[in-house]
Amino acid sequence: MVGKLLLISIKPTFLLILCLFVIFVSTSAPAEDLKSATDIRDDVKTQQSDKDLEKALYDYKPIPDWLEAVLNQLPTETGKGLNARVEDEGLNKEIEQGFTSPKKQESKVVGGGIGPLSNIPPLYSSPKIEGEGIWVSADTPVGSDGSPLIFKTVYRPSVEFPNSVVYMAVFDMSRLKARLFIGQTEPGIYQISDTTTHESLSRIVAITNAMWMQQHARGAGAIFRGKVIYPMVPGMATLVLYNDDSVDVLEWSNDIPVSRVKDARQLRHLILKGGKVVNQVIKNGKVTDAEIGLGGFLIDNDGSSTMNKDYWYLANRTAFGIRDDGNLVFAMGHHVSTKDLARALALAGCERAIHGDANIHNIVCNFYFRDENNKIVKRDRLSPEQLQYTMKRYDQGYAKDFFAFYEK
Repeated sequence: MVGKLLLISIKPTFLLILCLFVIFVSTSAPAEDLKSATDIRDDVKTQQSDKDLEKALYDYKPIPDWLEAVLNQLPTETGKGLNARVEDEGLNKEIEQGFTSPKKQESKVVGGGIGPLSNIPPLYSSPKIEGEGIWVSADTPVGSDGSPLIFKTVYRPSVEFPNSVVYMAVFDMSRLKARLFIGQTEPGIYQISDTTTHESLSRIVAITNAMWMQQHARGAGAIFRGKVIYPMVPGMATLVLYNDDSVDVLEWSNDIPVSRVKDARQLRHLILKGGKVVNQVIKNGKVTDAEIGLGGFLIDNDGSSTMNKDYWYLANRTAFGIRDDGNLVFAMGHHVSTKDLARALALAGCERAIHGDANIHNIVCNFYFRDENNKIVKRDRLSPEQLQYTMKRYDQGYAKDFFAFYEK
Protein backbone atom coordinates (compact mmCIF):
# COMPACT_ATOMS: atom_id res chain seq x y z
CA MET A 1 0.00 0.00 0.00
CA VAL A 2 2.86 2.37 0.83
CA GLY A 3 4.51 1.61 -2.52
CA LYS A 4 1.29 2.43 -4.41
CA LEU A 5 0.90 5.72 -2.60
CA LEU A 6 4.44 6.74 -3.46
CA LEU A 7 3.97 5.97 -7.16
CA ILE A 8 0.76 7.99 -7.32
CA SER A 9 2.53 11.06 -5.93
CA ILE A 10 5.28 11.02 -8.63
CA LYS A 11 4.73 13.48 -11.48
CA PRO A 12 4.50 12.08 -15.06
CA THR A 13 7.66 13.91 -16.24
CA PHE A 14 9.77 12.58 -13.38
CA LEU A 15 8.34 9.08 -13.95
CA LEU A 16 9.42 9.21 -17.60
CA ILE A 17 12.96 10.23 -16.60
CA LEU A 18 13.08 7.43 -14.03
CA CYS A 19 12.03 4.85 -16.64
CA LEU A 20 14.70 6.03 -19.08
CA PHE A 21 17.31 5.79 -16.33
CA VAL A 22 16.29 2.19 -15.51
CA ILE A 23 16.50 1.23 -19.20
CA PHE A 24 19.96 2.82 -19.49
CA VAL A 25 21.27 0.93 -16.43
CA SER A 26 19.78 -2.35 -17.63
CA THR A 27 21.30 -2.11 -21.11
CA SER A 28 24.68 -1.04 -19.71
CA ALA A 29 25.09 -4.03 -17.40
CA PRO A 30 26.27 -6.54 -20.05
CA ALA A 31 28.93 -4.10 -21.24
CA GLU A 32 30.20 -3.68 -17.69
CA ASP A 33 30.28 -7.45 -17.25
CA LEU A 34 32.27 -7.79 -20.48
CA LYS A 35 34.69 -5.13 -19.32
CA SER A 36 35.24 -6.94 -16.04
CA ALA A 37 35.99 -10.19 -17.82
CA THR A 38 38.43 -8.44 -20.15
CA ASP A 39 40.17 -6.76 -17.24
CA ILE A 40 40.64 -10.13 -15.54
CA ARG A 41 42.31 -11.55 -18.64
CA ASP A 42 44.52 -8.50 -19.21
CA ASP A 43 45.66 -8.61 -15.59
CA VAL A 44 46.78 -12.22 -15.57
CA LYS A 45 49.77 -11.73 -13.28
CA THR A 46 47.97 -9.56 -10.75
CA GLN A 47 45.26 -11.74 -9.32
CA GLN A 48 45.31 -10.37 -5.77
CA SER A 49 42.38 -8.36 -4.53
CA ASP A 50 42.79 -4.77 -3.39
CA LYS A 51 41.99 -5.95 0.11
CA ASP A 52 44.86 -8.46 -0.02
CA LEU A 53 47.22 -5.77 -1.26
CA GLU A 54 46.22 -3.30 1.41
CA LYS A 55 46.82 -5.86 4.12
CA ALA A 56 50.06 -7.15 2.63
CA LEU A 57 51.74 -3.79 2.09
CA TYR A 58 50.26 -1.20 4.41
CA ASP A 59 48.67 -2.90 7.38
CA TYR A 60 51.47 -4.69 9.17
CA LYS A 61 51.19 -4.38 12.93
CA PRO A 62 53.66 -5.06 15.76
CA ILE A 63 54.64 -8.68 16.30
CA PRO A 64 52.20 -10.37 18.68
CA ASP A 65 53.58 -11.11 22.15
CA TRP A 66 53.57 -14.88 21.73
CA LEU A 67 55.60 -14.73 18.52
CA GLU A 68 58.01 -12.13 19.85
CA ALA A 69 58.72 -14.38 22.82
CA VAL A 70 59.57 -17.26 20.49
CA LEU A 71 61.80 -15.17 18.23
CA ASN A 72 63.69 -13.65 21.16
CA GLN A 73 64.67 -17.00 22.66
CA LEU A 74 68.27 -17.36 21.51
CA PRO A 75 69.99 -20.74 21.15
CA THR A 76 72.14 -21.93 24.02
CA GLU A 77 75.81 -22.72 23.61
CA THR A 78 74.91 -26.37 23.11
CA GLY A 79 72.27 -25.52 20.51
CA LYS A 80 69.37 -26.75 22.66
CA GLY A 81 67.32 -23.57 22.86
CA LEU A 82 63.71 -23.49 21.71
CA ASN A 83 64.60 -21.47 18.65
CA ALA A 84 68.18 -22.68 18.09
CA ARG A 85 69.33 -22.35 14.48
CA VAL A 86 72.09 -24.13 12.65
CA GLU A 87 75.35 -22.25 13.05
CA ASP A 88 76.07 -22.12 9.34
CA GLU A 89 75.80 -18.41 8.55
CA GLY A 90 76.40 -19.08 4.85
CA LEU A 91 73.33 -21.33 4.70
CA ASN A 92 71.21 -18.77 6.54
CA LYS A 93 72.29 -16.11 4.07
CA GLU A 94 71.33 -18.28 1.13
CA ILE A 95 67.94 -18.99 2.71
CA GLU A 96 67.27 -15.28 3.18
CA GLN A 97 68.15 -14.65 -0.47
CA GLY A 98 65.45 -16.95 -1.74
CA PHE A 99 66.53 -20.55 -1.22
CA THR A 100 67.82 -20.76 -4.78
CA SER A 101 71.16 -22.44 -4.11
CA PRO A 102 71.09 -24.23 -0.74
CA LYS A 103 74.15 -26.05 0.52
CA LYS A 104 73.90 -29.75 -0.24
CA GLN A 105 74.40 -32.41 2.42
CA GLU A 106 73.80 -35.45 0.28
CA SER A 107 72.77 -36.07 -3.31
CA LYS A 108 71.70 -39.42 -4.68
CA VAL A 109 69.51 -40.81 -7.41
CA VAL A 110 66.45 -42.50 -5.95
CA GLY A 111 63.47 -44.36 -7.32
CA GLY A 112 62.80 -45.02 -10.99
CA GLY A 113 62.62 -41.54 -12.49
CA ILE A 114 63.33 -39.42 -9.43
CA GLY A 115 66.84 -38.25 -9.37
CA PRO A 116 68.97 -36.53 -7.46
CA LEU A 117 67.16 -35.66 -4.25
CA SER A 118 69.31 -33.61 -1.89
CA ASN A 119 68.63 -33.69 1.82
CA ILE A 120 67.98 -30.17 3.14
CA PRO A 121 69.97 -28.96 6.18
CA PRO A 122 67.49 -27.92 8.91
CA LEU A 123 67.30 -24.23 9.63
CA TYR A 124 66.37 -24.97 13.26
CA SER A 125 68.03 -27.50 15.53
CA SER A 126 65.57 -27.18 18.40
CA PRO A 127 62.92 -28.27 18.91
CA LYS A 128 64.04 -31.15 16.72
CA ILE A 129 61.73 -32.66 14.10
CA GLU A 130 62.71 -36.23 13.39
CA GLY A 131 63.80 -36.68 9.78
CA GLU A 132 63.54 -32.98 8.94
CA GLY A 133 64.89 -32.33 5.46
CA ILE A 134 65.61 -36.01 4.78
CA TRP A 135 63.84 -37.60 1.80
CA VAL A 136 62.39 -41.00 2.63
CA SER A 137 60.10 -43.53 0.97
CA ALA A 138 58.98 -45.16 4.22
CA ASP A 139 55.20 -45.15 4.65
CA THR A 140 54.57 -44.10 1.04
CA PRO A 141 53.01 -46.23 -1.72
CA VAL A 142 55.17 -48.55 -3.81
CA GLY A 143 54.72 -49.80 -7.36
CA SER A 144 53.78 -53.28 -8.54
CA ASP A 145 57.50 -54.11 -8.55
CA GLY A 146 57.85 -53.06 -4.91
CA SER A 147 59.93 -49.94 -5.61
CA PRO A 148 58.93 -46.49 -4.24
CA LEU A 149 56.65 -44.19 -6.23
CA ILE A 150 56.82 -41.25 -3.81
CA PHE A 151 59.45 -39.72 -1.53
CA LYS A 152 58.54 -37.33 1.27
CA THR A 153 60.02 -35.03 3.89
CA VAL A 154 59.09 -32.30 6.36
CA TYR A 155 60.77 -28.91 6.67
CA ARG A 156 60.57 -25.55 8.44
CA PRO A 157 61.47 -23.02 5.72
CA SER A 158 60.72 -19.69 7.40
CA VAL A 159 63.38 -17.40 8.83
CA GLU A 160 60.69 -15.19 10.36
CA PHE A 161 58.22 -17.80 11.63
CA PRO A 162 59.81 -20.85 13.29
CA ASN A 163 56.45 -22.60 13.68
CA SER A 164 55.79 -22.71 9.92
CA VAL A 165 55.93 -26.38 8.90
CA VAL A 166 55.76 -27.79 5.37
CA TYR A 167 55.28 -31.43 4.37
CA MET A 168 56.41 -32.31 0.83
CA ALA A 169 56.03 -35.30 -1.49
CA VAL A 170 57.88 -35.93 -4.77
CA PHE A 171 55.83 -37.96 -7.27
CA ASP A 172 57.72 -40.15 -9.77
CA MET A 173 55.87 -39.04 -12.92
CA SER A 174 57.75 -41.54 -15.09
CA ARG A 175 55.71 -44.24 -13.37
CA LEU A 176 52.58 -42.29 -12.44
CA LYS A 177 49.81 -40.53 -14.32
CA ALA A 178 47.67 -37.73 -12.91
CA ARG A 179 44.07 -36.78 -13.63
CA LEU A 180 41.96 -33.73 -12.71
CA PHE A 181 38.43 -34.25 -11.46
CA ILE A 182 35.91 -31.39 -11.49
CA GLY A 183 34.09 -30.84 -8.19
CA GLN A 184 30.48 -31.93 -8.02
CA THR A 185 29.30 -28.41 -7.14
CA GLU A 186 31.45 -26.56 -9.69
CA PRO A 187 29.55 -24.95 -12.59
CA GLY A 188 31.79 -26.78 -15.05
CA ILE A 189 30.51 -30.20 -13.95
CA TYR A 190 27.41 -29.67 -16.09
CA GLN A 191 29.56 -29.48 -19.22
CA ILE A 192 30.97 -32.95 -18.62
CA SER A 193 28.95 -35.67 -20.30
CA ASP A 194 31.65 -38.16 -21.32
CA THR A 195 31.60 -41.05 -18.85
CA THR A 196 34.10 -43.22 -20.75
CA THR A 197 37.05 -41.40 -19.14
CA HIS A 198 36.31 -42.55 -15.60
CA GLU A 199 39.43 -44.00 -13.99
CA SER A 200 39.59 -47.30 -12.16
CA LEU A 201 40.64 -47.19 -8.52
CA SER A 202 42.59 -50.43 -8.95
CA ARG A 203 45.80 -48.48 -9.68
CA ILE A 204 45.22 -45.54 -7.34
CA VAL A 205 48.31 -44.23 -5.51
CA ALA A 206 47.40 -40.80 -4.13
CA ILE A 207 44.84 -38.00 -4.23
CA THR A 208 45.46 -34.32 -3.53
CA ASN A 209 43.32 -31.23 -3.48
CA ALA A 210 43.45 -28.98 -6.54
CA MET A 211 43.02 -25.18 -6.53
CA TRP A 212 40.36 -22.85 -5.14
CA MET A 213 36.76 -23.17 -6.22
CA GLN A 214 35.90 -21.27 -9.38
CA GLN A 215 33.92 -18.64 -7.50
CA HIS A 216 37.12 -17.65 -5.62
CA ALA A 217 39.56 -18.08 -8.50
CA ARG A 218 38.71 -14.83 -10.32
CA GLY A 219 38.44 -16.07 -13.88
CA ALA A 220 40.92 -18.96 -13.72
CA GLY A 221 40.66 -21.49 -16.53
CA ALA A 222 40.29 -25.27 -16.59
CA ILE A 223 40.58 -28.05 -19.16
CA PHE A 224 39.05 -31.46 -18.48
CA ARG A 225 39.91 -34.42 -20.71
CA GLY A 226 40.80 -32.11 -23.56
CA LYS A 227 37.68 -29.95 -23.24
CA VAL A 228 37.91 -26.32 -22.13
CA ILE A 229 35.56 -26.03 -19.15
CA TYR A 230 36.55 -22.48 -18.16
CA PRO A 231 38.43 -20.23 -20.65
CA MET A 232 42.20 -20.41 -20.23
CA VAL A 233 43.87 -17.11 -19.32
CA PRO A 234 47.23 -16.31 -20.98
CA GLY A 235 49.98 -15.60 -18.46
CA MET A 236 48.15 -17.16 -15.52
CA ALA A 237 49.86 -19.85 -13.42
CA THR A 238 48.74 -23.27 -14.67
CA LEU A 239 49.20 -26.92 -13.73
CA VAL A 240 49.11 -28.84 -17.02
CA LEU A 241 48.64 -32.58 -17.50
CA TYR A 242 49.50 -33.57 -21.09
CA ASN A 243 48.15 -36.44 -23.18
CA ASP A 244 51.45 -38.29 -22.82
CA ASP A 245 50.99 -38.16 -19.01
CA SER A 246 53.82 -35.67 -18.49
CA VAL A 247 53.11 -32.71 -16.22
CA ASP A 248 54.24 -29.11 -15.99
CA VAL A 249 53.68 -25.92 -14.01
CA LEU A 250 53.91 -22.82 -16.19
CA GLU A 251 52.41 -19.52 -17.23
CA TRP A 252 49.75 -20.38 -19.80
CA SER A 253 50.30 -19.35 -23.39
CA ASN A 254 47.91 -19.51 -26.34
CA ASP A 255 50.81 -21.13 -28.21
CA ILE A 256 50.15 -24.32 -26.22
CA PRO A 257 47.86 -26.49 -28.39
CA VAL A 258 44.82 -27.50 -26.35
CA SER A 259 44.84 -30.73 -28.38
CA ARG A 260 48.00 -31.74 -26.45
CA VAL A 261 46.41 -31.11 -23.04
CA LYS A 262 44.44 -33.72 -21.14
CA ASP A 263 43.74 -31.62 -18.02
CA ALA A 264 44.72 -28.19 -16.71
CA ARG A 265 43.83 -25.91 -13.82
CA GLN A 266 44.81 -22.28 -13.27
CA LEU A 267 45.24 -19.93 -10.32
CA ARG A 268 46.69 -16.44 -10.17
CA HIS A 269 50.48 -16.05 -10.58
CA LEU A 270 53.43 -18.41 -10.22
CA ILE A 271 54.74 -18.39 -6.66
CA LEU A 272 58.11 -19.79 -7.77
CA LYS A 273 59.73 -18.92 -11.09
CA GLY A 274 63.18 -19.83 -12.35
CA GLY A 275 63.86 -21.47 -9.00
CA LYS A 276 63.34 -18.15 -7.22
CA VAL A 277 60.55 -17.12 -4.89
CA VAL A 278 58.18 -14.59 -6.45
CA ASN A 279 58.10 -11.73 -3.94
CA GLN A 280 56.26 -9.13 -6.02
CA VAL A 281 53.85 -9.00 -8.95
CA ILE A 282 52.51 -6.21 -11.14
CA LYS A 283 48.92 -5.16 -10.57
CA ASN A 284 47.27 -2.29 -12.43
CA GLY A 285 50.73 -1.10 -13.45
CA LYS A 286 52.00 -1.08 -9.86
CA VAL A 287 54.42 -3.36 -8.05
CA THR A 288 52.56 -5.20 -5.30
CA ASP A 289 53.29 -7.89 -2.74
CA ALA A 290 52.92 -11.44 -4.07
CA GLU A 291 51.26 -12.96 -0.99
CA ILE A 292 48.08 -14.80 -1.96
CA GLY A 293 44.95 -14.63 0.19
CA LEU A 294 41.28 -15.47 -0.02
CA GLY A 295 40.08 -12.20 1.38
CA GLY A 296 37.65 -12.96 4.17
CA PHE A 297 37.63 -16.63 3.16
CA LEU A 298 41.16 -17.37 4.37
CA ILE A 299 40.50 -18.72 7.86
CA ASP A 300 42.27 -19.95 10.98
CA ASN A 301 41.78 -23.47 12.29
CA ASP A 302 39.05 -22.11 14.57
CA GLY A 303 37.10 -20.87 11.53
CA SER A 304 37.70 -17.15 11.95
CA SER A 305 38.96 -14.97 9.11
CA THR A 306 42.66 -14.14 9.14
CA MET A 307 42.20 -10.80 7.41
CA ASN A 308 41.81 -8.83 10.63
CA LYS A 309 44.90 -10.40 12.18
CA ASP A 310 48.43 -9.06 12.29
CA TYR A 311 49.78 -11.79 10.03
CA TRP A 312 46.78 -12.59 7.86
CA TYR A 313 48.89 -14.53 5.35
CA LEU A 314 49.91 -17.27 7.82
CA ALA A 315 47.54 -20.10 6.97
CA ASN A 316 47.14 -23.72 5.93
CA ARG A 317 48.16 -23.81 2.27
CA THR A 318 49.13 -26.19 -0.50
CA ALA A 319 51.16 -25.80 -3.68
CA PHE A 320 52.46 -27.80 -6.65
CA GLY A 321 56.01 -27.47 -7.97
CA ILE A 322 57.80 -28.91 -11.00
CA ARG A 323 61.42 -30.11 -10.98
CA ASP A 324 63.82 -30.18 -13.92
CA ASP A 325 63.52 -33.96 -14.00
CA GLY A 326 59.79 -33.59 -14.79
CA ASN A 327 58.60 -34.83 -11.40
CA LEU A 328 55.84 -33.07 -9.47
CA VAL A 329 56.22 -31.96 -5.86
CA PHE A 330 53.17 -31.42 -3.67
CA ALA A 331 53.61 -29.22 -0.59
CA MET A 332 51.25 -28.88 2.35
CA GLY A 333 52.08 -26.09 4.78
CA HIS A 334 50.71 -25.21 8.19
CA HIS A 335 50.83 -21.67 9.59
CA VAL A 336 52.82 -20.69 6.53
CA SER A 337 52.97 -17.79 4.09
CA THR A 338 52.84 -18.12 0.32
CA LYS A 339 56.50 -17.14 0.04
CA ASP A 340 57.77 -19.59 2.66
CA LEU A 341 55.77 -22.37 1.00
CA ALA A 342 57.47 -21.44 -2.27
CA ARG A 343 60.87 -21.47 -0.54
CA ALA A 344 60.27 -25.02 0.62
CA LEU A 345 59.55 -26.04 -2.97
CA ALA A 346 62.71 -24.28 -4.16
CA LEU A 347 64.67 -26.35 -1.65
CA ALA A 348 62.99 -29.45 -3.07
CA GLY A 349 64.54 -28.62 -6.43
CA CYS A 350 61.51 -27.06 -8.08
CA GLU A 351 61.83 -24.47 -10.86
CA ARG A 352 58.22 -23.26 -10.93
CA ALA A 353 55.27 -23.57 -8.57
CA ILE A 354 51.57 -22.75 -8.38
CA HIS A 355 49.44 -22.18 -5.28
CA GLY A 356 46.82 -24.83 -4.50
CA ASP A 357 43.83 -24.82 -2.18
CA ALA A 358 43.96 -23.36 1.33
CA ASN A 359 42.36 -23.71 4.79
CA ILE A 360 42.52 -26.74 7.06
CA HIS A 361 39.41 -28.49 5.63
CA ASN A 362 40.66 -28.18 2.04
CA ILE A 363 44.29 -29.32 2.20
CA VAL A 364 44.58 -33.01 1.42
CA CYS A 365 47.21 -35.54 0.32
CA ASN A 366 45.97 -39.10 0.75
CA PHE A 367 48.17 -42.14 0.08
CA TYR A 368 46.65 -45.48 -0.96
CA PHE A 369 48.40 -48.78 -0.33
CA ARG A 370 47.41 -51.79 -2.48
CA ASP A 371 48.11 -55.50 -2.20
CA GLU A 372 49.21 -57.81 -5.04
CA ASN A 373 45.60 -57.89 -6.28
CA ASN A 374 45.44 -54.07 -6.35
CA LYS A 375 42.97 -54.02 -3.47
CA ILE A 376 43.31 -51.00 -1.17
CA VAL A 377 44.49 -52.31 2.19
CA LYS A 378 45.67 -49.11 3.88
CA ARG A 379 45.44 -45.31 3.71
CA ASP A 380 47.67 -42.62 5.11
CA ARG A 381 48.21 -38.85 5.04
CA LEU A 382 51.23 -36.81 3.99
CA SER A 383 50.76 -34.49 6.96
CA PRO A 384 49.70 -35.71 10.42
CA GLU A 385 47.94 -32.37 10.81
CA GLN A 386 45.59 -33.10 7.91
CA LEU A 387 42.10 -33.67 9.26
CA GLN A 388 41.36 -37.36 9.75
CA TYR A 389 37.91 -37.29 8.13
CA THR A 390 39.36 -36.12 4.80
CA MET A 391 41.07 -39.49 4.21
CA LYS A 392 37.91 -40.92 2.64
CA ARG A 393 36.60 -37.69 1.18
CA TYR A 394 37.31 -38.46 -2.47
CA ASP A 395 36.22 -42.10 -2.65
CA GLN A 396 32.93 -41.14 -4.29
CA GLY A 397 33.91 -37.75 -5.68
CA TYR A 398 33.78 -34.43 -3.90
CA ALA A 399 32.30 -30.95 -4.11
CA LYS A 400 35.66 -29.38 -5.03
CA ASP A 401 38.26 -30.16 -7.70
CA PHE A 402 40.99 -32.69 -6.93
CA PHE A 403 43.88 -34.52 -8.60
CA ALA A 404 44.25 -38.30 -8.56
CA PHE A 405 47.52 -40.17 -9.20
CA TYR A 406 47.61 -43.70 -10.63
CA GLU A 407 50.38 -46.17 -11.32
CA LYS A 408 50.81 -46.51 -15.08
